[in-house]
Amino acid sequence: MLIASFQILLSINLAAFSILSYNYLISQKEVVFQSYYNQEQVENINRIEQINNALFPILEDISFDPEFRIYRYTDTLNCPIEMNQNECHVETCNLRNVEGEDSIMTVDLKYMGEKYTGQQGQSIWLNIYEELGKNSTSEMHNHFINLIKGLHSSISVSITEQFDYGNKTGANVDFFFWRVGDYPDRIYNLYFLESFLIQASKFLQINQIELPHLTQLKVQGLLSSYNLMPLYKFDYFQNLTKKDLEQYKNDIKLLDSYMDCVHCKRCKVNGKLQIHGLETSIELLFHDDKGAYFEKNDVTAFLNTFQKISSSVKSIESMFERRKQTQYHYFKLSGFGFLFLLFLSQVVVLLKR
Repeated sequence: MLIASFQILLSINLAAFSILSYNYLISQKEVVFQSYYNQEQVENINRIEQINNALFPILEDISFDPEFRIYRYTDTLNCPIEMNQNECHVETCNLRNVEGEDSIMTVDLKYMGEKYTGQQGQSIWLNIYEELGKNSTSEMHNHFINLIKGLHSSISVSITEQFDYGNKTGANVDFFFWRVGDYPDRIYNLYFLESFLIQASKFLQINQIELPHLTQLKVQGLLSSYNLMPLYKFDYFQNLTKKDLEQYKNDIKLLDSYMDCVHCKRCKVNGKLQIHGLETSIELLFHDDKGAYFEKNDVTAFLNTFQKISSSVKSIESMFERRKQTQYHYFKLSGFGFLFLLFLSQVVVLLKR
C-alpha cells in the first residue's frame, strides 16, 4: 500500500515537473516573441533593443541633470467628460511643486516617478480611443493612434515596475503580464513609439538654449551616439500630408484635455509631460524647418518622455527575465521533489525486502 502511494505521488510529481519544464521553456522572451510576431517584426524589435541598450544610460543621466528636472505646465480644468471619481488622497498621488507663476504649475521631475496609486484610469483611456477612432481617416492617423497606445503601454509598464505594496515598492510581474505582457499589440506599440522617438531625437538641437557646458556635452553625447549604431529603417510616415499633421496637433490638444480628467495629481502631470514630449517629437520630425527653435520646457518634456519610454523598453526584458526565473525556481523545486520521492520509494522497497 505504501509503495502504491509513493508511485501515485511520483506520477503526480512527474506530471507537475513536465508541465513546469514546458512553462519554463515557453516563458522565455525570445520564444514568446517568435510566437507573437513575424520574422521582420522580431528583427525590428531586436534592432530597437540594441539601440535602446546604448541610449538608456545616456538618457537616464540626462534625466537626472538639474537642467532637465524642472517642468512647467498649465493646470487647467478642460476635461471633456463628466467624471465621478473622487480626488485621490493616496500619498503616491501627491506631487511636490516648486515656486512659480500662479497660472503655471512647476514641478521637480525627480519626485514624479510613475507609481501604482490604485486610481482607475481605464474609462479615460476608453474615451480617448473612442474619440481618436472617430477621427481615424487614414493609415497615417492609425500610426498616430499606435503611438498613443505605445504611450499607454509605457505608463502601464512603469506602474508595474513601481507597484505599491504598502510597506514597500517593487516590480509586480503578474500585474505586468495582465496589463501588457500577454498582449502582443501593446508590446509592439511600445517598440513602435520608441523607434519614433529615436528618429525624432536625431533632429534635436540645443544651440539656442542656455545650458551649462557639462549638460550640453550630455545631450551631444546622445546625438553623436547614433553614429555608432546599426542602421534602422523607419518609413511609416512617408506619405504624411499637411492634413494628417493638422489632425495630429488637434489630437494632441484632445489628449491633453483628457489628462485634466485625472484626479491623481502625479498621474496627471506625468500624462501631460509625456503628451507634451510626444508633441515635441512630432514637431522635431515633421517641422518644415528642421532647425526650428524649441523652448527649454519643450526639450525637457521630450528628453524625459524619451527616458521613460526607453526605461519601459528595458523593463520588458526585465519582466520576462523575472518570470523565467520564477518558473525556473518552481521547475527546480519540482525536480528535487521528484528525486526525493524516488529516493524514499527505493528505501521503502529495500526495507520491504
